[in-house]
Amino acid sequence: MPRFTSGTLVAGIVTAALATVCGLTAAATGSAPAGRYSAGHGAAGASDGACRHAGLPADCGSGMRVVYSVSRHRVWLVRNDERVLRSYEVTAGDPPPALGTHQVFARGARGQGGDGAPVEHVVLFAQTGGSNIGFSAAVGRARKGHTAEPTPAIRETRPDGAALWQFATIGTTVEVVE
Repeated sequence: MPRFTSGTLVAGIVTAALATVCGLTAAATGSAPAGRYSAGHGAAGASDGACRHAGLPADCGSGMRVVYSVSRHRVWLVRNDERVLRSYEVTAGDPPPALGTHQVFARGARGQGGDGAPVEHVVLFAQTGGSNIGFSAAVGRARKGHTAEPTPAIRETRPDGAALWQFATIGTTVEVVE
């Protein structure tokens, strides 16, 4: 009977997890609807007053959604009744996601960020230049020797990441505004 080291087992588990996420990403590529915004313009039929409370930006959609403001580096979790459940600051990724309407297409409880840092509560909702864009919370530092390259990850604190993880399941709308 072959003997496996713990390192071999961990490598196998990580490889299987990455293959699963890649498969989900490939299946979801192109499935998000085209954005219904252009810069500075709201969705047709959106209520003018829908986003004028709790610090929400104008033209941020309606219904249950995550609102992410690129310029304000802030996220709002908004219920169907337009009440804000939570709002918090984030560290923006580079490049930023396109303005408009997106949908959560993949999630991962744990992983490794593009900067080499271990992350949790990964919620992916957009793609830019072949890179997935989403929210995540770093749970450690980047590994030694990893070059610090810009990452499209939008980083949040662990408590904020846990709240977003509970709120934003597959298919949840993410409105990206200026």
